[in-house]
Amino acid sequence: MRATAAIASVLGIPSDAVFAAKHWHPLTREEALRRNPFYTTRLPPNAHLYCCDQLGGDGRCRVYDERPLVCRGYPWYGQPPRTMPLPRPNCGYAIDQESVGSEK
Repeated sequence: MRATAAIASVLGIPSDAVFAAKHWHPLTREEALRRNPFYTTRLPPNAHLYCCDQLGGDGRCRVYDERPLVCRGYPWYGQPPRTMPLPRPNCGYAIDQESVGSEK
């Protein structure tokens, strides 16, 4: 990831890899379970796990308006929207149930 970020940065290509290389730090599954057991237990055992140094103490993104695409799609990035129980209904990751329901 860091090599991709370096190339993209030198070429001036916008890339999530640049943000990720700068702000994401790998976690072991055990570390991820300590930080967020609710979400981590719902991931496949071989998932790549990271923490971001841009999350504030309250769990909110400190660079929300500039966050990369991968963060904008969390936790459904690369997957169709689906119902997922959330630990707190107002945590910021709730999907618009009306728009999802109207697509059926």
